Amino acid sequence: MSPLFFAIILPFLFLSLAGCSPVSYPQNQVQQAIQEITCKEYRICDVKVEFAGTTLGVFLPLDHLFAMDFKDAIMSGKVTNMENLFQPTEAAVNKVEDVLLSMSRVMLSTDKKIHLYYLQATDIEKTGMDLTFTGHIEDVKRVRFWDIPRSEYRKRVVHDIRLNRAALWHRPVRYFFRDLNVANRQDIQTRYFPNTAEAKWTPEFFFANPGGEVLQTGRAAWHILDLKSISIQDNEIVVYAKVRAVSKNLKVPEFPAQILEYLFQVEAKGDEEKIRRIIPMAYLDSMLDFSFTREMVYESLPNWDTDFKTPDLTVGDFLALQLTRRMQIMASEDERLFNTFTNIKLVFRYEQKPEPYFSFNALASLKGMNQVPYSDQKGIHEDILYLWDLVAREFAGVVRSYNYQNYKYLQFQLAQLEEDLLLWNIRKDDLELFRRRQKSLKDILKLEKEVSSPTAKVP
Repeated sequence: MSPLFFAIILPFLFLSLAGCSPVSYPQNQVQQAIQEITCKEYRICDVKVEFAGTTLGVFLPLDHLFAMDFKDAIMSGKVTNMENLFQPTEAAVNKVEDVLLSMSRVMLSTDKKIHLYYLQATDIEKTGMDLTFTGHIEDVKRVRFWDIPRSEYRKRVVHDIRLNRAALWHRPVRYFFRDLNVANRQDIQTRYFPNTAEAKWTPEFFFANPGGEVLQTGRAAWHILDLKSISIQDNEIVVYAKVRAVSKNLKVPEFPAQILEYLFQVEAKGDEEKIRRIIPMAYLDSMLDFSFTREMVYESLPNWDTDFKTPDLTVGDFLALQLTRRMQIMASEDERLFNTFTNIKLVFRYEQKPEPYFSFNALASLKGMNQVPYSDQKGIHEDILYLWDLVAREFAGVVRSYNYQNYKYLQFQLAQLEEDLLLWNIRKDDLELFRRRQKSLKDILKLEKEVSSPTAKVP
């Protein structure tokens, strides 16, 4: 288990032991409650909270997530352990802990139906990297009452690190609206409108009064409501921004609050993104040199990239993610698997059609020369059976610990000669007999079908 995981999850374990009343937060107040707790008690006022099905999702934007600068570290040639690159800063760890605690306080004392939680902490300033945590609310309850040990709880939380392209693409747009709030007219002109006359951009962005007089500073405070983006070419991105502009003079507002929309043409080169053009959506249809129309944008916008989207997970999906992580760790620690397989990657999936089932596939090859995973004469290779036995044992234990019944069988998939896909199913009842050691794996494996086609793929 990585030091990163211990650094963040262990404090959350102890903090989540704090008691809460049964229903302190009614279901219609969950989102507001989490935002209020994080802002008032921890001064973290920019979290986003949303639901996807029964999954509670929280987005935590960070200015600096990792302690080490990726570019400088790699260029120096002094990095010997890649894991050191992903050590979070102390400030980032503290914020993640505070948000996790806020989530747990609300989740454990609401009547809203919540099965899973998802926290995404994203470095929106430097790297665009996401640190994500996905867990089951019942595990939080069980560890609070010592029903499961902390070591088991750590295995049940799925954590991941990945690149968030949209966070990088949106970065110059966030800078633009931040600058509108604080920079003077000359700086805005130099940074964003070097080839545009002041008279064209200053009224649009409230750097002019109603009489048209150009002002030194803007009259509006800008708040970003939504950012979405789409890649047009390798280095060209279009970013959609929906923003709210309110008068800086709150006592005597100079204009009513307005919701405005813009498209930004952004050029990405290396680790730098630069705004090339800003187009108000209200004028889009009159732009003859731009390939998008307003109708095209609004129709396709739901499919554009966002920097945060809560995954709509079922418990089955979550268990597949958890089992994948468990087996990857197990494979890295098992000497026999290390000695018999090359580039091993183990993947669980939860499928609901034609009926609910779990599938397991090992993307690996046997090390020995002329080793065949399966043949009609010899059956399944003994090293494959060893791996599958470990998998089936872990699977049976995990689904039983969650009392999860919404599946019919566990399917083992074996690719043969890059064309043939062999499928073995183990029914749920047989898995329980296997778990009790009343039947062996060979006794319960049943070859269901063989797919022989050049286009056959592992689902």
